[in-house]
Amino acid sequence: LLTVIIFSQEEQTPAYTYMGGWPVNPRSDEIIDPGFDLPCPGPIGCECKSDADCDNKNCSAHPKGNYCVPKAGDLVPRFEAIDQFGESVDLYDFANQGKIILIELCGAWAKPCNDFASWLTTNNQEITEYRWWKDRYFPIRNMIESGEIILINIISQGMDGTQSTITPEDIAAWYTKYPNPNVPILADEYKFMYGWVKPTAFPCIFLVDEKMQLIKYTNRGLNDAFLYLTKPTN
Repeated sequence: LLTVIIFSQEEQTPAYTYMGGWPVNPRSDEIIDPGFDLPCPGPIGCECKSDADCDNKNCSAHPKGNYCVPKAGDLVPRFEAIDQFGESVDLYDFANQGKIILIELCGAWAKPCNDFASWLTTNNQEITEYRWWKDRYFPIRNMIESGEIILINIISQGMDGTQSTITPEDIAAWYTKYPNPNVPILADEYKFMYGWVKPTAFPCIFLVDEKMQLIKYTNRGLNDAFLYLTKPTN
């Protein structure tokens, strides 16, 4: 079976879109996917004793041991998952759009994740009551709403606690609760992204460029990414 995708001469973009209206990257296959399942030792996610044990020379302490963790410049692996509309979405389709991308890892049970989603969707101000919140973050909501930057919410855990598995039904329920048309919500059913990032608290928001390379990595919180986005321009 041969599938033909027709491109317009003006835009060179495919003639189809996702149900959610997410972008499509016709050059996604040109990104060299580092993958999630490479054998240890060496790749991100492997246990380590020192930087020498890691391909990216970045061994870091973690509550459950020492692991090779991502760092600035590392390429995010290709991740495909079901979104809130029940459609399989390729993370690499968000590349080459000329925009910075925020990737949020979250658990549906975590109150800060719910408060963040509520702020984005309805401008609920509960999120401002956290000690880590800064007023300089307020413009980020408009940046996401206007499409200036892209936010992708990847949910790894369900409502029943830290070990529960997320399902496509959970993702649909999250969208019903927080119906934000600007934010794709992806189900990390097999915890591929969770295992790569190794978050220690939710939300865990990190920043990548349009080539899917890390600008700011963190395993907890949103401050590193949000401070970068709101830094003074002069």
